[in-house]
Parts: sequence; structure tokens; C-alpha cells
Amino acid sequence: MYAPRHIEREILLALYRYSLLTSEHLSTLLHYEQNTIYNAFHTLKQKRWVEQLPLTFVQKNVKGWTLSKDGMEVAFGLTKEYRIRLLRRTNVAIGQTTHLYGSNRFFIHLIRESRSRSAYEGLVDWIGMRDSGDRYPVFDAKGKKSTPLRPDGIGAYRFEDGRETVFHVEYDTGSEHLWVLHHKLWQYADTLKGFWDDVSLANVLFITRDINRSMRIMELWQDIRDDAFRRQPVPTVWTTTESALNENGVFASVWNGVSDDRVSFSDFPRLHGTPDDSRVPLGKQIREQPFPNTMKKVDKS
Repeated sequence: MYAPRHIEREILLALYRYSLLTSEHLSTLLHYEQNTIYNAFHTLKQKRWVEQLPLTFVQKNVKGWTLSKDGMEVAFGLTKEYRIRLLRRTNVAIGQTTHLYGSNRFFIHLIRESRSRSAYEGLVDWIGMRDSGDRYPVFDAKGKKSTPLRPDGIGAYRFEDGRETVFHVEYDTGSEHLWVLHHKLWQYADTLKGFWDDVSLANVLFITRDINRSMRIMELWQDIRDDAFRRQPVPTVWTTTESALNENGVFASVWNGVSDDRVSFSDFPRLHGTPDDSRVPLGKQIREQPFPNTMKKVDKS
């Protein structure tokens, strides 16, 4: 049986954790040149471990990559996990492609922008959409587990001073009714307090496609905060638009909170870090060329 090489294992594990990524995303996340990623996909496609997914809503004919059922089996072997429910799905991204692409894209942009900052600074933890609900499990009196809070992603960004911003991403396409958003905001206020000593240090980021949608979300949050939770600590909620992030960047003053002032990602509440934290930020791994220079360039499709 063919044993995947190191870079092939990394790609398989990335697709397993985050479900849908483009070649460019993988290049940023794993800190490999794109040609190196293309070369690795040559084998992954031959083994039928990956599948292409056309992203018709993205310009420039961009294609996403997901794991095939065979690829999922290989990932199970690499992680020592076996989630049979994942094998029942023909494609984990079907029905949520736009949503998944948008939320993952935010994390990739954050990694990319962190490269111009301190080598020590960057995204040190990223939990993907599929596994985020397990971060905050709730059990009833009979011990039955539920996951009322399922962010599109959870991240921890470490700054140069060692402190960390922990954030929960909600990528809003505008398709959900306002009562769904109200319920989601309520769950953040009600659930996180049971897991955080100081829940005000928990950041919740709503990324929308329209400034009016962002304003409405913040109005809903203010009503919840000032009414039902007025005497309780609550998370810190921020909103911005996808276009503002694309034009100005994650670290620009594009985030709106309960006040009228716009702030930067750098201004979000932070946790105290640990002095001996040796985690290497995602996208800043030290790499060596895994393929000989004489290897022919392969088809990028």
C-alpha cells in the first residue's frame, strides 16, 4: 500500500480539518509554494484521494478541493479517528459550499496578513466548521450531549507580547432570517459563560456581505445584551463586511462593536498567554523543498 509523503499527509489532514480549500489556501496555510502544492496534488489525484469542486461564485475559475471517500479513509488512518458518518456523505461541502469557502477564506487572509508581522505572532489555533461545536458541548440531566453553539470556525491569534485573541467566526451570507440570527446571538451569550472565567474576553466576529446586515446584527445584539443579559457578563461581538476586509485588511479599523468607533483586530480583548508557548503560527512553518528541482511542472487543473 502506498504511504503518502509528508506534504501529501499535510494536505490530506488540512482537507480533513477544514473540508474545503483551494490550492492557494493550502499554499498559505501550509507555507509551501503553489507549484509544490500542484506537484503534490498530482499524486493525490492519481490515488483518487481528493475531488475537485467548481466554485462558480468565485471569479477566475477557481476550484476547491475536498476529500474523496478513499481520501477520508486515509485521513482516518492518519488521525486514528473513524467517523463513519463522514463516509455516508458523498461530499462534505455539498449544500454549504459558499458558506464554508467564505469562513475559511477569512482564516487564510488572517494567516497571510500575519506574515508581515513578527515571526512569533500569528494564528496558533484554528478549529474548522465541522468540529467547532465540540468545543462547547452541553449535557442534560441524563448525560445526553448537544452542541447548541456551532461557530463557522474558532481561532486563537497570538500577538508579539504573548497575549492571545480567541475569536469565533460567523460568516453570514444573508440567507438566514433575523430570528435565526437572534437565536444564534442568544446562544453565544448563554453558552459561552459556562466555559469562560471572563466571557468578555471571548470575541464573536460576524462577517456579512452588506453594511445594513451588519448594523441589524449589532442592533439585535444590543437588545439582547441590554435586556435579558443586562446583569450578566457577555461575549464581545464585532461585525464587519467582506468587502471592507477585502479592501482594507483584517488589521484595519473595519470592525464595529457596541460603540460607534471602528476598531482593528489588534484592539480585540486578549487573554494572557503562556511564556513557554512554542507553537509555530500557521503559515510560518519552516520548509524545505520536498521535490527535486528537476521534477517537471504538472498540470494545475
